[in-house]
Amino acid sequence: MRSGPRRSLLRKYALLLVTLLGVALTASGLLEMYSSYQAHKNALLAIQKGEASVAASRIEQFIADVERQVSLVAEAQSVRVSDLDFARVLRNVPAVAEVGYLDASGREQLRVSRLDLDVAGSEADFSREQKFLAPKLGGPYFSPVYFRDGSEPYMTIAVPARWARSRFPA
Repeated sequence: MRSGPRRSLLRKYALLLVTLLGVALTASGLLEMYSSYQAHKNALLAIQKGEASVAASRIEQFIADVERQVSLVAEAQSVRVSDLDFARVLRNVPAVAEVGYLDASGREQLRVSRLDLDVAGSEADFSREQKFLAPKLGGPYFSPVYFRDGSEPYMTIAVPARWARSRFPA
C-alpha cells in the first residue's frame, strides 16, 4: 500500500523536474533568440549607416560637380548671356535639367530647359525669391529637394558669378 503514494510522489517530482527543465530551456532559448536578434539588428544598422554615409558622400560629390559646372557657366554669363553656353551645360551635365540667368535686379533674362520651352527675355521677377537673394549675399543657394509631377528628385542651385570666380579659379 505504501508503494502507491510513493509512486505518485515520484511521478509528481519527475513531472515537476521535467516542467522546470522545459521552462528553463524555453527561457534560455528565448533569451538566446532575443540576444541573437538584437545582435543581427545592430549589425544591419551598422551596415545601413555605412551605406548611407557612402551614399551621402557620393551625393555630396555629385552636387559639388554640378555646382562647379553651373558656376563655370555663371562666370561666363557675367560677361555675356548665351543660350549656346546653357545648351552646352545641358549636353555635358545630364543631371542639369534647366539653366537660367537672372540679371542684377532679379529679372529672368534667359532659361534653357530639357523639360519646358526655352525662354529668352521674359523679365519674370525673381527678386524676392531665395534663389536670387541668397547668392546676392555671396554664396550658393541649394533649394530643398522637390519632385516634378511625381518623378525623380530635383534641386535648384543658384550661384553668383563673382562667387564662381573665387571658388573655382581657372
